[in-house]
Amino acid sequence: MSEIMRLPDTELEIMKVIWESGNTLSTSEVKGLLERHRPWNVSALQTLLNRLIDRGFLESYKEGKNRFYTPLIAEKDYLAVENKAFLEKVNDRSVTKLVASLFDSHSISEADLDELAAFIRSKTGGE
Repeated sequence: MSEIMRLPDTELEIMKVIWESGNTLSTSEVKGLLERHRPWNVSALQTLLNRLIDRGFLESYKEGKNRFYTPLIAEKDYLAVENKAFLEKVNDRSVTKLVASLFDSHSISEADLDELAAFIRSKTGGE
């Protein structure tokens, strides 16, 4: 797969539970994990799982009466594409502008900024 496409929110919700599990999951296991947040219709879930297969995000196989799903795209790879696109589209590729906007809107705290500063120091060898 040459380019990772952006997922609609509902399909991303499904991928998040699959990524979080770290395992190959059956349809009923995916449904159970999703239902922690809200009820899911099996037919609709199967349609969305098939779309994720068509988009190259999942592969599946059948074992007995159960169908199992395995991610083909890692969460970190998807997030890298999404975050880059967001940064370019909304913040003119400026991380500083993004962080300032989050801070000004009270979406992150001073403690979050301290954590970010520590991360930057660890990655750049600074103090």
